Amino acid sequence: MKYAVEMTDAAFDAIRTQAKYIAIEGQSPLNAARWLEQVWDAVDGLERMPQIHNLADENAYKKYEVRRVIVGSHVLLFTIDEPAKTVWVIGCRHGARLPRPDDLPDAPPRAAS
Repeated sequence: MKYAVEMTDAAFDAIRTQAKYIAIEGQSPLNAARWLEQVWDAVDGLERMPQIHNLADENAYKKYEVRRVIVGSHVLLFTIDEPAKTVWVIGCRHGARLPRPDDLPDAPPRAAS
């Protein structure tokens, strides 16, 4: 079964901010482009069997399930809306950072009706 994959604005902003940091502060636009390619490949991969990914540390703080997919040294956070067959990417953080559950939505995102 194939899932639709959606992304919250906050998750997109976090990914964009990290890519910009790698490109400008890290002085490596090529590495930023490579990292972004890995991120989009991981996002695309969530279309099939997103349940194979482990629960994220943030899961302990939320009333809905939060899973993670590791992309290099970063963690993409997502939740699955089974009835709608939709995966929502809800966050991105460096793997060395402590979980910041307050950066995630209080409730799982839902598709607009």
